[in-house]
Amino acid sequence: MFGSRPHRWRVRSKVWLEDDRAVLLSGFRADLLERVDRLGSVSAAARELDLPNRTAWKKLQETEAAAGFPLLISTSGGPGGGTSRLTDEARALLTAFRRVADPVSGLVDERFAAEAGNLTLPADKPDPA
Repeated sequence: MFGSRPHRWRVRSKVWLEDDRAVLLSGFRADLLERVDRLGSVSAAARELDLPNRTAWKKLQETEAAAGFPLLISTSGGPGGGTSRLTDEARALLTAFRRVADPVSGLVDERFAAEAGNLTLPADKPDPA
């Protein structure tokens, strides 16, 4: 009915949390926070995400400003450098966000697969070779 198209098509979706002014949490910001917590360092998290340190800090500051409460507990300096970890409130927010956001892509994939049988598309044209 629609040739090879359904095998090439993928539905994409993104979930984010925002207030009236700014994005509070998105998949990217959640990934950044999780890495900071796991690695204990904003710079290590930025490296792992191939992100400039400055950008990582900016995103974390924007997220904290939108949240209205501290997300990180950070110490600076010392022989091994500074450390950062999530506050309990940040962990709770991140856990709630993941519980809502993570299942969405699976649900979207299921819905699209169910709808694919209802699509009527022109037949694939042969590749001009």
